[in-house]
Formats: sequence, C-alpha cells, structure tokens
Amino acid sequence: MGSLFTSFNAGVSGIVNAQAGLNTTAHNLANTKTPGYTRQQNINTDTYYQLFRETDKATFKIGYGTTVAAVRQIRDIFLDKEYRLEVGRQGFYEKQYETAIEIEDIFGELEGIEFEDSLTGLWATIESFSTNRELITNRELFISQAQAFIQKAQDMNQSLRDYQINLNDQIVTNVYRINELGDKISALNVKIAAAEASKLENANDYRDERNLLMDELAVYTAYDAYEDLDGKVVIRINNAPLVDEMRSYHMVCEKMTLKEPQLDANGNFIRDQNGVIQYNVIGTSPMLTVKWKDSGYGEVYNLEKAFVENDESDVGSLLGILTARGRKFGYYTDIPQNVQEMSGQLKIDTLNEYNNSTGKCLIERVQAQLDLLVHKVVTAINDAFAPNVATNLTGVTDAGGTSLNLGKGVKVLDANRCPVGTDDNDTPGTEVFSRKNTERYTIYNVSGPVYATDDNGARIKDENGNDILLTKEENGVYKLYVYNEEDPKDVDTQYTIQNLEVNPSLLSNYSYLPVHGNPATGKTEEYDFGIFDNMLAAWREESVVLDPNTLSKFGADEFYDSLITALGTEGNVWGSIVDNQTRLAESIEDKRQQIAGVSTEEEMTSLLMYQHAFNAASRYITTIDSMLEYLIERLG
Repeated sequence: MGSLFTSFNAGVSGIVNAQAGLNTTAHNLANTKTPGYTRQQNINTDTYYQLFRETDKATFKIGYGTTVAAVRQIRDIFLDKEYRLEVGRQGFYEKQYETAIEIEDIFGELEGIEFEDSLTGLWATIESFSTNRELITNRELFISQAQAFIQKAQDMNQSLRDYQINLNDQIVTNVYRINELGDKISALNVKIAAAEASKLENANDYRDERNLLMDELAVYTAYDAYEDLDGKVVIRINNAPLVDEMRSYHMVCEKMTLKEPQLDANGNFIRDQNGVIQYNVIGTSPMLTVKWKDSGYGEVYNLEKAFVENDESDVGSLLGILTARGRKFGYYTDIPQNVQEMSGQLKIDTLNEYNNSTGKCLIERVQAQLDLLVHKVVTAINDAFAPNVATNLTGVTDAGGTSLNLGKGVKVLDANRCPVGTDDNDTPGTEVFSRKNTERYTIYNVSGPVYATDDNGARIKDENGNDILLTKEENGVYKLYVYNEEDPKDVDTQYTIQNLEVNPSLLSNYSYLPVHGNPATGKTEEYDFGIFDNMLAAWREESVVLDPNTLSKFGADEFYDSLITALGTEGNVWGSIVDNQTRLAESIEDKRQQIAGVSTEEEMTSLLMYQHAFNAASRYITTIDSMLEYLIERLG
C-alpha cells in the first residue's frame, strides 16, 4: 500500500500546480490591456498511478498527484476566420466609399467653381448668342465661355487623374506592409516551431503575436491559412504562397499591361477552342498592378472580372484600391453605346467586357462618363457650325487623276449649305473645339464637282429635291473637305477632354466663327438662324447612355444630373456597407473577446482559487510532515 512519502509527493504536486496556476493567472492579469493577447489556462492531469495490488475483483492503485499538461490559449478559430473575412471586406468597401467621396468633392467644388456652373454657363451663352448673332461681343463671350468650359473639364479630369496616380502610392505602401507582415509571420513560425519542438510547452506569446499580425494582414488582403504539425502557419493568397513552412514570399508593383479583346470582321469577340475570349496587348498603363516576385505565380489578383461577394473578390483594402482606381485613364470610348440594340452573344460579351473593366472601377468609369459628356457637348457645337454629310467617294480622284481611295460612308463637309464665317473669304468648316493634333478636315483638290451619293452611287437629294454639291469651287479649283474621323484606338484623333482646345484661329479672329448663311444658298452676309436650333437640339437629344446595362439615354443636362445622382447613390451604398461591415466586425470581435479576452473579475476569482489550493496543499504537506515526525520520533 502507499506510504506517507507517496502522500507527501501528492502534496508537492498540488503546490507546484497551484503555483503554476498563480503564474498563469498573474500573466493574464499583467496582459489585460495588451493588444492581441489571448487568455491562457492551465490544463491539469494526473501524473501517473502505481499499481500495488490486483485481485480478480478489483485493481488498487496509488496516485502520485497532478501535473500541468499544457498551458492552452482560449481561442475560437472559427471566430478568427469570420472576423478576418469581415474586417477584410470592410477594408475593401472603405476604399470604394473614400473614392466616391473624393470624386464628389472634385465635382462639387474645385477652386470655388462647380462644373455644373460652367456647363449651364455655356448653355446660357449659346441661348443668348442665338438671339443676337450680329453682336461681336456675344461672339467674344461665347468663345470665352467655351474656353472656360474646356478649362474646367480639363481641371476636373486632371484632378481625377492625379487622384488615380496618387492611389499608386497607397498600393506601394500596402504591398510593403504585406511583405513586412509575411516576413514577421515567417520569423515567428521559426520561433514557435523551435519552442514547441519538445512538445512540452506551447509558445503562446509568440502565437499571440502571430495572430495579431494575421489580423492586420486580413485588413489588406483575403487569404487562406492553416497550421502544420510543427506549429508553422501556411498562408496563401489566391492559391499562391505568402508564407510557407520554409520562408515568406514578396509582392512587387509593376506597371499594368493593357489588353483589348480581339474582334472579327463583324465586330464579334474571337474565342479559342475552349471558348475563352482572346486579347491583344496594346501597351502599358501608368497604373501599378501587384505581382509575385520570383515565385512564378504572376499577378496576385485577377483584375479582369467584376467583384462579387460569393468568391471573396471584395475583400481587402489593397484589392479595394486596385478596383476603385482602375486599369487606366478613362475615355468616352470605354462606355459602349447602343448595346441594347445588339443581340445574342455580342451583347453579352460587350456588357461583360464593360462590367469586368471600366464598369467596376469607380474612378476610371467616372472619367469616361465625364469625357462622354464633354464629347457630346463639343460635337453638338462643332457639328452645328461645321455640318457633315456621309457620302460614297468611291472612284473620286484628285486634280491629278489619282484615286483618293476613300470608299463608302465617308463624312464630308456640306460645303455649299454649311454656315460660313463673317470674314472676307466666307470661310467654311471652322469648328469651335479642335483636337490638338488632328485637323477637322483634310482638304483635297479634286478633278471636278462631287455630289453626295449613297452606297449604291445614287445621288442624295436635299429637302427641296436638289442634288447636294459637296465641293467648293475657288478659281476653277474644286475643294473637297473630308472629315478626319475619330479612331477609337488613337486618342490623338478623338474629341476627348485632354486632347481639346478652343480653335486657335477663332481666338485670333472671331470673324472665322461660322454664323453667316452660305452664299451658295443665296444668303450673302445674312445670319444663319438654323445653326443654333441644330445646336440646341443636338444638346438636348437623348442619344448617350450613362450605363450600357440600362436602356436610358440622356441629353447633356440630364446626363450630368444622372451622373451626379448615380455617384451620390453609389457613395451612399458604399457608406451603408461600410457601416454594416464595421458593426459586423465589431460584433464578431466582441464575441472573440468574450472567449479570448481577459476578464479581471474572472482572473481574480481564479487567483483566489489557486491561492486557496496552494494553501490547502501546504497544509496537507504540513499534516503529512507532522505524521511522519510523530511516527519517526514517537514510534521509532
């Protein structure tokens, strides 16, 4: 049977375990305010039992006390995963909301003048000009207002571009911090594995530090994580390793490669044998993208699809910045028009291409919408002063007999019906807004008069049933003014914001502004009353879409109002999502703290419990000691 010495050992184990409990409790209390600290708890277990007798009916054993099996962390890994997901989603939508607010500020107030003021000011000037064409002061005011409109649009567009470029700095900062977090987590992996190699203790404080780093990492990016048998955590972002068992991997920032879908002769998207749309590389963008360095995994994120919740493509502030910023500067050509008139696969592909690129990127999309608005206003004014006619120029030759090779559907200045300037030469075809690097017309000296014809070569008649003469004769020379079309692939040919200026010839001489009727129509030095009617009608015409996913088309004023309304609505939506995500993340964090956090009241209760256990074990040993003393000294 057991001896008193055995009982003595049991008492000693009680003191040791109580002391360990006091140490753990004191450690908890000392770290009550420590960020990321997880409450620790001792797990006690029996040391071992010694068999001293066994019969056919029973087994008799003597216990040798208890020992601390482990000092564990009280933590819920499911709440950790949920918290990291939701705080990452909060970070993503915070960037969308911040971007919307910044854009609203740019539209609302730039150097004390709202963009809407310049738009309405231009409209008011046109209306005033239309009723008093003969006043040169009205021409001066109109040109001045046109300059103010373009300058305001360019200032706004430049502010959007500057904001876009500045987001590159945030991306670099985020990437640097993610790399830093990966390095620190990898270093802690080594420390944890070394400390726990003996399997005798848990490196709880190292684990707390690592968990805190992983919480911060979740703000920047979505990731998957698991712990291996050695206690090392493996972190993967979109199936690429940030941290593995051996090391950490770094991200780098590089300029983004721009691509466009390949189209066949009918404008349909070209696919490979697996049905994947094929793209051509068309250059690089000043925008930065994020790639893996030296690991062969390429880009960290797939930026070629719209973000959705169910595949966690709306998680992390880094992806939020990349998404809000966009791939490039936005242009009016990025918003497809007349999509709703398309059908079948072409319509689906066109909408998907827009929604997966410009449509999902707030800054790029607003840039394109602003550019589209300016393009509508500019072309409405230009086409009123310098109207074109689409014609078939097949077979037309120059004065030397060489074919012009211009073909069908070519736009040409309606030279004998268009308004002309008030200068001595009755100059036709002077536009108000010019492209900096492209003239409005290429002037050809042709072999004879050219009339407007349809694709079949039949002459087109005017409203009076007369043939439409397109050439202007000067001293026996026939001049044909061929319009230089806008090329969607060449910004220099487009009436896009940064490429616009008020026609320098008008700035030097207001008399070039075409306000007189065409002498060929018998309106010598008469003011043309149809110019402004056409201009205002084109301004109001509901011809452009703000969002190709909808059926709505707008005139200039309604377009701007809808743009601002949509931006405000989107900002409110982002703000609501941020508020909801903040509350959700805080709620989950509260649940985590209820489990992992240190309660001073609970710890004081544990402290008293372990103190009483320590005292009881001490008294137990004192009692055993007295019994041994009695046996030895009295019964010796």
